[in-house]
Amino acid sequence: MDGYGISVDFDGLQLVVEPKNAVAEAALGRRRLVVTGPELVSVSMARAGLFRNGRLDLVVRDGQPCKLHFTRRQQADFERLYHGLLSFRVEVANVAGMARPQPERLRPALVERPAEKSLRLRGKGWFGQEVVGESHYFQDLRRLAGKASTGERETIAQLRREPSNRHDRNAVQVLVDGRLVGYLPRESAAEYATSLKLLEKSNRIPECRARLWWRRGPGDFIASVSLDLADPELLFPINEIDDRSPHMMVPAGRSYQLTRENEHLDVLGPLMGRAHPQSRALVLASLHGVERTGPRSTSEVVAVRVDGQEIGELTKQTSAKLLPVVRPLQNAGITCYAEVVLTGNALAVEAKLNISPPEDLPHDFVQRMQKAVQRA
Repeated sequence: MDGYGISVDFDGLQLVVEPKNAVAEAALGRRRLVVTGPELVSVSMARAGLFRNGRLDLVVRDGQPCKLHFTRRQQADFERLYHGLLSFRVEVANVAGMARPQPERLRPALVERPAEKSLRLRGKGWFGQEVVGESHYFQDLRRLAGKASTGERETIAQLRREPSNRHDRNAVQVLVDGRLVGYLPRESAAEYATSLKLLEKSNRIPECRARLWWRRGPGDFIASVSLDLADPELLFPINEIDDRSPHMMVPAGRSYQLTRENEHLDVLGPLMGRAHPQSRALVLASLHGVERTGPRSTSEVVAVRVDGQEIGELTKQTSAKLLPVVRPLQNAGITCYAEVVLTGNALAVEAKLNISPPEDLPHDFVQRMQKAVQRA
């Protein structure tokens, strides 16, 4: 079977792991891993999440840890491998005449349902997604509107799937301050169904920007709700930032085309395999100023990486525009992140960086960046 950048074979007596690239070889800690029962000291598993790959951690007799990474699609195979390796260790211990060890407990991620956490969905920057059925919830909308006769309010709405709805199994409730104010239209609910199901399985509560508008008259009340939602496949990134290291996320803004993506299909292909649906994907990428040596000169460009692996770079002209943001953070030991939209499949991928150039950066971000650089 295959993992992320590795091929794995386990026949019940011997485990063989072959890395497919240099990154996988580094994680494995060797060019090829062959483990028999007496050599396996411990095994543990971290389940794949919505925004990260899973990992099987092995420790062998030489004391060197080995990390086997896998995607959500490969998770079932690796769970079977994990339990097979646990049994493998127990059987070997019994044959050797040792006291039978207690089976290792699975990590909490495998046996406990984590508490729900909210996740802010990406938007398009305007309230273009309509909500239907508000007239059935005017009583709650009156309370949300307050006493003003006419007005509008920007707030946060939660989206909750309602699979028990007898009219539409894809029905999605729209709630504001815990009050039901309407539903996504049937067509929109069907389009967003896959993405919302993924969030539900990971115990994430999707939230988005919402606009409430109302007007009161003698014996009359009218209200409407609209949402700021990105396309279904761009609602949230398929990876996440490592919060353990200093970093700053640059606000989205203009779109810049990456170059040399075709040289990194070994990284981009598996990323597109995690997309939902498999045509476009949003990733959080780190930006790095690097030197490129040409036939006549050396220039500095911005290299773009996802989870530490390069996926392309910006042109010299675009790099020169963005280096005033990237370089100070990099020199201060702070990783600079921005959003990248991937389009294509495992054979061809186009990548576009979505970032605000220095002249368009919000004042509060510039202040936070300056303070972070000074503290470093």
